[in-house]
Amino acid sequence: MFRLFSEIYMDKATDLLMAKCADMERLCRRRCEPVFSNFLDGGEIADIGDKHFFSPDVQIKYFGGYAEAERKILGVFPEWETEFIFPIKVLFIKSSFTKKLTHRDYLGTMLSQGIDRNKTGDIIVDDGSAYAFVCADIAQYLADNIEKISNQGVSISVTDICDIDIPEPKKERISAVCASKRLDAVVGAVCNISRAQSARLINAGLVKLDHRECVDVSKVVSDNSLISVRGYGRFVFIGGGGETRKGRLHITADKYV
Repeated sequence: MFRLFSEIYMDKATDLLMAKCADMERLCRRRCEPVFSNFLDGGEIADIGDKHFFSPDVQIKYFGGYAEAERKILGVFPEWETEFIFPIKVLFIKSSFTKKLTHRDYLGTMLSQGIDRNKTGDIIVDDGSAYAFVCADIAQYLADNIEKISNQGVSISVTDICDIDIPEPKKERISAVCASKRLDAVVGAVCNISRAQSARLINAGLVKLDHRECVDVSKVVSDNSLISVRGYGRFVFIGGGGETRKGRLHITADKYV
């Protein structure tokens, strides 16, 4: 049976990630000091939980800079460690914007400086400003080299997590109806597209359920699951309520905006 190139690539990437985890554990035990990864996405974190067993001689912590962070750094700490300090800085980006900037604008500008995506964590976009979580070793470099974002002048200050009040990510409550909690039905409802369109997105590998690509249109979505749809955004599926008179299901979701 032939396998898609993307599946083989993903297997190799997962194997490499597991090897890095093993190396981190060995270094921590040998040096008796914390060892950190770069930022990991939710799928990578889930893979580590499924496939890598860490020794009880070390402590495993994940942190992305704030409570709801999606991208996080893995820290491997000695078993006696009581302070869990991660090498994360916050870039506070401010300007009198003449147009609203998006997450893509901020991220694109940072990546244009020649850094890898895994050096950057979440970006929280606020009114006229943004908070970008990055690895500490590249924070000052970005602050010194970014003067404009989407042709608009910006000022950037580097700060510690404890020295700034991080705003809560903004969400928009969505109420809709759909046939069931099947993935194709839920995606169609929260994205306000037809079920056939949602099925095409799922089959094309453009939908992630709890950080993992899911191509099973009939997969039942559990309450509080995270759904990411390429081109439509991220949603937290709160759950289903009562039924309509036609037997359809009332559902609620929060969309990150």
